[in-house]
Amino acid sequence: MKVVTYNIQWGKGLDEKVDLDRIARTIADCDVIALQEVERHWRNMPHTDQVARLNELLPKHWSVFGIAVDVGVRKPLANGHADNTRRQYGNLVMTRWPISSTRTFPLPNVPVHGHIMDQSMVIEAVVEHPTRPFRVYSTHLNYVSRRQRIGQCEKLVQIVRDAPVEGGPAAGLGVDPEVFGADWMALSRDEIPTIPLPAILLGDFNMHVGSPEYDVLAGPIDPCYGRLIETGLFADALTVAGMPEEEGWTHPGEDRYGKKRIDHIFVTPDLVGNVRRGWIDYDADGSDHLPVFVEMDLD
Repeated sequence: MKVVTYNIQWGKGLDEKVDLDRIARTIADCDVIALQEVERHWRNMPHTDQVARLNELLPKHWSVFGIAVDVGVRKPLANGHADNTRRQYGNLVMTRWPISSTRTFPLPNVPVHGHIMDQSMVIEAVVEHPTRPFRVYSTHLNYVSRRQRIGQCEKLVQIVRDAPVEGGPAAGLGVDPEVFGADWMALSRDEIPTIPLPAILLGDFNMHVGSPEYDVLAGPIDPCYGRLIETGLFADALTVAGMPEEEGWTHPGEDRYGKKRIDHIFVTPDLVGNVRRGWIDYDADGSDHLPVFVEMDLD
């Protein structure tokens, strides 16, 4: 199974051209795709509904869109009718296998004086892999405030950890089998979504490897045993695949840190043994970020 995370910057490449076809070519052979900064009717340009366009370009993938920002059009149509077009951007998850359920969770954030801020969120997608179902969580964290990113990472740990106990968007624990399909929700028993334990958390985290917010997700480095893989936290799949923490970059950087690795793929401890290979595509030119890839074997 090939997994990728890619902040596509609405398809605007290093050449300043918007080209979703180029994005699709880069990720077409992936089984699990997490894209950030995907837009719907956000600006006036060809293929303004980028979710629809990416679905056209990758027709064999199932997809769900998690909306981070949703604002309305304030002017009526020429005939005086209300214009219910929504201007949206967020995260798109695409997979080779059906997605049985999805939810979007807002992450905590507050305005910062002197900076344009947007809502951070994480989208959950339950992937019905034929032998080992798993969850995918795609996120895009605050780009300005480390304090806010720390809080957002703490919330991510809670969401992923608690989901199997809390259940999915619909539950039928202990329900008489004859009720399924006949009650008000009209779901058959096999349509009630499950929440499997294995999970992949990926996206644009706007954090360096080894930063305080990174430690919230992956645990701190122990002075004797190094960075441990602890139940309830995550392992960095690139590190598991053999890339040293101090290596690699996914964004050129415009601050004193310079080039930095801020796009990540994390896995829960039960998937660590399935990671086979990981890399960053330094030749990709479809965005101001670089895509991160991981190959995994699933039992």
